[in-house]
Amino acid sequence: MCKKRQRNVLVYLFITSCLLFSFNPISGQAIGGNAVFNFITLSPSAKTTALGGLNISHLNADLGMAIHQPAFLNKEMNGQLHLSVKPYLASINQYNFNGAHFINKANTTIGWGVQYMDYGTIPMTDIAGNELGNFRPNEYALHLSAATTYQKNFKIGASLKFLQSKYGLYHSNGIAADVGIMYAPYSGLTQWAILVNNVGVQLTKFNQKENLPFNITAGVSKKLANAPFQFSLTAQRLTVWDNTYNDPLYNALEGFKSPSKYQNVFNHLIVASEINLGPSVNIDLGYNFLRRFDLNIQNQKNSLNGFSAGCTFLVNNLQMQYANAFFQNNLNHHFTIIYQLKKRY
Repeated sequence: MCKKRQRNVLVYLFITSCLLFSFNPISGQAIGGNAVFNFITLSPSAKTTALGGLNISHLNADLGMAIHQPAFLNKEMNGQLHLSVKPYLASINQYNFNGAHFINKANTTIGWGVQYMDYGTIPMTDIAGNELGNFRPNEYALHLSAATTYQKNFKIGASLKFLQSKYGLYHSNGIAADVGIMYAPYSGLTQWAILVNNVGVQLTKFNQKENLPFNITAGVSKKLANAPFQFSLTAQRLTVWDNTYNDPLYNALEGFKSPSKYQNVFNHLIVASEINLGPSVNIDLGYNFLRRFDLNIQNQKNSLNGFSAGCTFLVNNLQMQYANAFFQNNLNHHFTIIYQLKKRY
């Protein structure tokens, strides 16, 4: 009976994912920033930011990282609450809040949460420029996830998300799903993963139908047996060869050059490392090739573009994280706290 419940939760989420995929095939998916609900691709936790913005195979993943990769959910996250705040420029803020609960009888971990983007207060004007008041655009995603283990070595997870964007008088909503699988050999030092993100459909459009930011990602993480290091390699946007930002007018003005075939290969990759300084402290480092390529346009360059770093501190039941990523001359700060409400299984 327990195994039947476990299968039912994952089967329902998987079937939903397949139905959404049938509405929006790979050939129709958006890339290079040209997508609706693009906020769901942003880093959901400080640790993810430090590891380059996306990591689906990390061996010490936290609850925040499970927002992107549902297969990260596990029984040790039972009773945890995660809160993440990421301030941007001009009063733009990103918030992520989620929790997890382990169902022992079904051997399944359930995750839930919300991703919220607040773009601050913006003046509303008519066609002549006369101010008519203010409006506060925002976007949010509500998600429900489930994950379980299969034959000890495999972890399988799926998520279902409701999405909404509001810009004054205009709004749009949609639904999307994620499916992730991870495999870890018995040594426990290596983990392989694959993730299909944002398979879905726009239910209500702004002016015209737009595609969701579909992504297929593969990754591998490796811990060293006799040293406090873990290394990760993530390959993102695997359905597209050239995944650079596509804006012809901006590219012409800023002197953007198309990437070479070798650069296209590297633009899919993110490399990261974790340094464990003890049971309560670790340092994370990341390098995102695509971010560096997109930001290092001819007229604006920064030698630190693409790099990111962060740290994690564990004090009793409270985990505190800080990270920053370099965007031109700006530091993109990210703060996260994770609190353990219940005892771990």
